[in-house]
Amino acid sequence: MFNKPGKIMKYILKIIAILIAITYSLKLVNSQSDLLVFGGLAIVGLSLYFFVIELSNIFNLIKSKL
Repeated sequence: MFNKPGKIMKYILKIIAILIAITYSLKLVNSQSDLLVFGGLAIVGLSLYFFVIELSNIFNLIKSKL
């Protein structure tokens, strides 16, 4: 289906990295220091933004192959 399977794998690996970043930052959100909480929330927000971008890239890749 895909001419270059490495392309889709790159997007999947980026999504896995985003999920790992969110998991780690949730530990920061649960901390007692206000600075760490806000830092964790910033990382979660930024990670979700990158997650949406990567999903958009995957959908565009799939649409171009159909």
